[in-house]
Amino acid sequence: MTTRDTYAGTRPVVTDPSIARRIRRASQDTATVLWRDMIRTARQPEMLVFAVVMGVFFLLLFNYVFGGAIGAGAGFDYLQYLLPGVLVITALQGAQQTSMGLAADFTEGVNDRFRSLPMSQSAVITGRTVADALRNIAGMVLVALVGMLMGFRFASVGGAVAAIALATGIGYGFSWLGAAIAAKVRQPDMVGMLSMFWLFPLMLASTAFAPVETMPGWLQPFVTYQPISTASDAVRGLANGIPVGDDILLTLAWIAVLVAVFAPLSVRIYRKVN
Repeated sequence: MTTRDTYAGTRPVVTDPSIARRIRRASQDTATVLWRDMIRTARQPEMLVFAVVMGVFFLLLFNYVFGGAIGAGAGFDYLQYLLPGVLVITALQGAQQTSMGLAADFTEGVNDRFRSLPMSQSAVITGRTVADALRNIAGMVLVALVGMLMGFRFASVGGAVAAIALATGIGYGFSWLGAAIAAKVRQPDMVGMLSMFWLFPLMLASTAFAPVETMPGWLQPFVTYQPISTASDAVRGLANGIPVGDDILLTLAWIAVLVAVFAPLSVRIYRKVN
């Protein structure tokens, strides 16, 4: 421990160089893992292509197959409603990429090599979640461009940026859930099944594809306040330039809860792997 005097008559400021070193080391290790994952993306672009293809698939499927019925029944332009929800779903693909990629590293022994190195173990997962968030941004921009070719229009540039940023945030929160699942299960096939187990019910029972008013009354309270719905409604308001009420605050709260719960949990499970 060291002390440093600031101004005369004030108490000395106490600093712990070991804490500063640990923070600096963790930041450097996170940046290294992030760079490694970005290089892998450049060498294996199919990871980005998959997220974009899935987003475009949902966009085309729901707009041209179900859009006529949903839009006509609700009395609005369905594409303007649909695309923001698809942006959120595209961001959630990052959570699956996090879990599948981490599980693959366990299977291939990559994480064993990481664990044998004098590096911050939390950086292995943190770097991957950040890399997946950056990939999500690229994927959402491409999906948005396809939507604009189909006729979608953002209300403003600022709204478009804010919408993509908020969708990235909810995807990042769910990436930590995916990391916790992968750190516990470690088998890619089982991880993939478990990822679909939580993603599809939340995705389909949400306002990403249809208004909550079209759903059964007993289901509406759950649909209204679950994270994919609040994120879809908030992103929709930002993209279309309409009031979003408390949806942004609820989405930010969900992001904070997901990170606060699953970030320490995934790191703790990862460190206990034999």
